[in-house]
Formats: sequence, C-alpha cells, structure tokens
Amino acid sequence: MTTPQKNLPKVPPFVERKTKPKKQNGLDTRGMLSLATMLVSLAALTVSMLGAGRLILDIFNEGLANNLDGIFVKLLALSLTFLFGWATGLASIRGFGNLVYSYVINIYAWACLIAVSVLYIKVIQKLFMQEYEAIKFWAYLILLLGGLMVLFFLHLLVEDHDLRPFAIPLLIISVVQLFMIVVRYVFTNDAEGLRIFADFGIFFTMVTLATLMLLHIGIFSPLREQINGLFMNNNNGDHNEE
Repeated sequence: MTTPQKNLPKVPPFVERKTKPKKQNGLDTRGMLSLATMLVSLAALTVSMLGAGRLILDIFNEGLANNLDGIFVKLLALSLTFLFGWATGLASIRGFGNLVYSYVINIYAWACLIAVSVLYIKVIQKLFMQEYEAIKFWAYLILLLGGLMVLFFLHLLVEDHDLRPFAIPLLIISVVQLFMIVVRYVFTNDAEGLRIFADFGIFFTMVTLATLMLLHIGIFSPLREQINGLFMNNNNGDHNEE
C-alpha cells in the first residue's frame, strides 16, 4: 500500500506561485503604431520635400522677385510640415523599432542629396553667368544650406547612419566649381572682378560642410545621444510596465 502524501504547509518555501498566462491581444498595438506613424511621417516628408522642390523651381524659372509675395508663409508651412514628419518618423523608427522605415529614409536621404547636387550645379551656372543681384546670391546660399539641413535631419532619424558617402558628390561638384571660377576670371574678358567673392563664398561654404561630413568627427553626436537617451528611457519604461 502506498501512503497518501501529506499536503505541504502553506509557508515558504512550499508556496507555489501561480503565474497568470499572458494575454494575447488580437492586434499588435506596437506594430500598428509603428505602421501608422510611418505612413503619417512619409506623407508629411513627401509633401514638404515636393513643395520645397516646387518653390525652388519657381525661384529659378520665374525669378526671386516674382516669388517674394508670401515667401515667409510658404517657408513656414514647409518647415512645420517637415518637422512634423520628422518627429513622427523619429517615433516610428526609434520609439517603435520600425526597421523598414529606416531603409525608406535612407532612400530619401539620397534623393535629397541628388536634389542638393542639382541645385548646386544650377547655382554654379548662375554665378558663372553673373546675372544676379545681392539678394539672389543670399537666396542661393540659403537654398543650398536649407537642402543640406534637410539631409542632416534625415541623417539623425536613422541610428548609425554614415554621412561620409554623401560628401563625395558635393566635393566633386566643388572641384567643378573651382574649375569654372578659373575659366570665368582668367580665360574671359568680361568678368566682374568683385563677384569672385560670391563665387568663393559658395565654394568655401560647400567645401567646409562636405569636408566635415567626410571627416566624420561627430558634430551631431551630442544631439544623437540625447535622442538615443530619450527613447532608451521610454523603452525601459515600457519593459518595466510589461
């Protein structure tokens, strides 16, 4: 005969903890939020970048004077739309771990570089022809810096994104500009000498920024660390709640 086993006393270490099974929802909330923020960000970034491209084309084709009416309102609308898309994209990539959107942003970054390169070549053409006033020169410089600023913002969206390959086309175009400067002021007789400062102003600005991108010295590291720390704290809070 087997003797019945006595019940263990309900005191430690004989207490068995009953684990509650994890509830499985029908919808993946994190995945749904990741997709939703990606689509919203993609729409906002696309609209803002297309609008900026249209504005730049209008300035070059119709002239700056014909587009001064409401220019600040246009720039404000484009800037706020881009920042909204950038913020939601940051939430999608860093907050919800959307790896697919990282590849999309990388494609957008290359598209932005192509746009900046075409704009740079167009500016070189305008400088060579010397058919511009002081206000147009500053407009050209602001447009180039604005395009690079968009590229830098896209760079911050993706973790461990490398800007060095993006600097090579800009450096090549800078060499082309240097060649055009020599041709204009040495091999032509109708060049206005004082305008050489405008040429070299654009040249040194673009070369400096491209060189900083190529050296990869971590100018954006403090800002990137703040972004990483923000989402790292949020992710740790989510895990603790789970």
